[in-house]
Amino acid sequence: MQLSKVLLALAIAVPPIVAAQGPADDITQLERQRADAIRDGQNAARFYSPAYRGIGALGQYETREQAIEADARQPRTRDVSVERYGDAAIVTGIETPGGAGDRERVLRIWTRADNIWTIVAAQTTWIGARTGVAAPSGPLPNAVEAFTPRGAVEEALWKSQDALMRSFSEADPASYRLFSTDHSLRLTTGGDAIVRDQWLDTIAKRAKGPLAIVDEVRIAAYGDVGIVTLRGHEANPTRQSWIYLRQDGVWKLHLRYTTLIRQ
Repeated sequence: MQLSKVLLALAIAVPPIVAAQGPADDITQLERQRADAIRDGQNAARFYSPAYRGIGALGQYETREQAIEADARQPRTRDVSVERYGDAAIVTGIETPGGAGDRERVLRIWTRADNIWTIVAAQTTWIGARTGVAAPSGPLPNAVEAFTPRGAVEEALWKSQDALMRSFSEADPASYRLFSTDHSLRLTTGGDAIVRDQWLDTIAKRAKGPLAIVDEVRIAAYGDVGIVTLRGHEANPTRQSWIYLRQDGVWKLHLRYTTLIRQ
């Protein structure tokens, strides 16, 4: 893995989309190309996989067509980081629609097939409170159908997912440590970042409680990067992306993005 941080200044003409040689530089270049295409009013469809599925800032699922339409509405300034793992890459950062005002935390997962990189998943979460926006959607029923993984990959990822959720309900920081990377982060619905040591301390100090209720579970893996998306049945429900890295044969949580579901 190589980590490359770049401020996309939206000031470079759009070159052809090609996979460069650098481990992270190719994704950085594609992020810049996409930003320039949006700024110049060009169609950004070529940056999105046909299998794309995102979660927007209002917590609703986002299709490829909706993502392209959203790109066309407003250019953004962006400050993003790239982590490359073989044929998959994780892009995280902060974007400012229109270049000023409210900021958003963003997540994009790029994957490579036939030497072409495209975005296969994404999530956006607002930073801070906002006024004049849709209200939270309200509580969901507690009765849900238990998720049943299909195939070895889903089983392995769900094993880690279930262990992490149980680590919180059972106040077991050791289990959370086992199934998370050293630099794992959790992003709250307000865009705040919680580092692993802080979350381990939270788990250790809490009383045991019920297991989180979740549904709408979908699991995918791209080499050593895994994605679990789900809906959480909190008092104010959320949609979440749990991003895993496979390390020493174990899927470990690297990032968790959470967005409040609004009406």
